[in-house]
Amino acid sequence: MALVWGAVAPGSAQAALQYPGLDLNAHCVQRYGSGAFATLTANNAYGWSCYKNGQYLGMDLNQACQTQHTNGFQAAYRNFNDAYSWYCQLRANYTSQKGQVHSLYVWKGQYVALRTPDTTTCDVNRISLLVDGFDRGYLFYSDVTGRTPSLFRHYQNLDSMAVLPSGYVTGCPSASDPACGEIAQTGIEFKYDLYNANICTDAALSLHNQVGFYELGRNFWFYSGQLSSTNSNYAHAMTTGYAVLMRFLSMEYTGLAVSSSHSTLHTNVKKLVDTYASATVACGTAGATSTPTPSNSSLCYKHDWTNTLLANQGLNGLGTTDLFASFVMRLKRQHNWAFVFQLWRKVGALSSVTSPYSSADNFVLAASRAANVNLSDVFADAWRWPLSSSIRITLQNEFGNPVSAAPYLVPDP
Repeated sequence: MALVWGAVAPGSAQAALQYPGLDLNAHCVQRYGSGAFATLTANNAYGWSCYKNGQYLGMDLNQACQTQHTNGFQAAYRNFNDAYSWYCQLRANYTSQKGQVHSLYVWKGQYVALRTPDTTTCDVNRISLLVDGFDRGYLFYSDVTGRTPSLFRHYQNLDSMAVLPSGYVTGCPSASDPACGEIAQTGIEFKYDLYNANICTDAALSLHNQVGFYELGRNFWFYSGQLSSTNSNYAHAMTTGYAVLMRFLSMEYTGLAVSSSHSTLHTNVKKLVDTYASATVACGTAGATSTPTPSNSSLCYKHDWTNTLLANQGLNGLGTTDLFASFVMRLKRQHNWAFVFQLWRKVGALSSVTSPYSSADNFVLAASRAANVNLSDVFADAWRWPLSSSIRITLQNEFGNPVSAAPYLVPDP
């Protein structure tokens, strides 16, 4: 029977990370010929030897890794007191979004490959936590959208999530961008400073940092035709709003531990729709809507679709991307996770548009189909989105009368 190191127990908490193992008997045969085999003489990482003809013989585990694995680089162990904790570290060249070639360590999961410039900024236990989280996030996106990104930057068909060496920047337009995900394709890059100061620091506390899950939202953005439109402000609210939303939902659904600051931001984003829906000012106030409140005609609502999402004007110190996420979170609150698992499939089935007004129509139609109810009054009356008469007729025909908007206006606790 082959003696293999580096196995991960099925069902273990961090089984996503693949520890490339070693066939020790095969290594002994390769090194000393037929009849040689591996034997344990001490119960620790350095307790192994080859044995042949009454002699204990040495091993070269780095050589074994290089021989037995594509891109095998060197051997390492996870626990000195566990003789079976050896594994092979992989290393391969990576061509960055800027076209620069870096030699990076490779940590393979089931769906993603984390690539790092060293093995010390995050030790293997933290890397295992990261790969496990990213794998769960990737699977959530795949299940929710029913799609996977086109292969672009990848390692053996795994979505490549590469940490650049210190001093290098991503391929995104701004050199200050801490991370950069490809749109509808595999490939994410992180700046080293982010990895060192945030991602690994959180992982040391067994917490998951949100940035990678946000960038997966770039990889899984397939809806520019149906939602973005030719208006840059509105396109930003939809495209980036999707990443903001799905970052929160993916981490919530998969039960990942997050920092208190992340939880606070999540709560603030969820409540944003309440401020949007209820804030009032004196009618005629510059920049406000001209829609009077039902109870007092001298007061008008402060916010509507036109002066927020369309105008790139956020509220409460948060952006229109957060506001869009808040609308969807409220729909999810009312219709549960089943809504989330239908929404983007319904969006993807719609025709492409160019106008932001047609994009709004598309979203209301997809949201209603995902919820299986007529949401015309929720969007048009309670949330003051534009809604064409043709979409109203379509929804009436498909689902009957609109549902009451009242439950959607109940604030989050």
